[in-house]
Amino acid sequence: MSFYLKSATLSLGIALLSNALPFFNGMASSPIWYCVILIYALLTVFSWRWIARAQNGSAIKFTTAVTGITAIKILLTLVIITGYLVAKYPFPKQFSFGVFAVFIAFTVLFVSATQQQIKKI
Repeated sequence: MSFYLKSATLSLGIALLSNALPFFNGMASSPIWYCVILIYALLTVFSWRWIARAQNGSAIKFTTAVTGITAIKILLTLVIITGYLVAKYPFPKQFSFGVFAVFIAFTVLFVSATQQQIKKI
């Protein structure tokens, strides 16, 4: 299965699961929630492509790519959650936990795909 298909499947799974779990009712039907899932999916695809190009370069290029991706994801998560809380949208706890869960899910996918890509070399 290609990385792009895995990302799309994970996105769809997160969207369906968040609507099925009672804890996320209300928040999971928000357009903001679907935008968050899309943002993380696109960021993960962008990150994977960046790593794929950097792995053929020097060790410092690869390390810089990994560090940059990590910084971008962490700061983006902070901005998304803070913006939602400052805007005082409903369901702040559910949104915060949901964003963190999406962050973890896409990070696991990214790390797994990166390890598989590196093993091919």
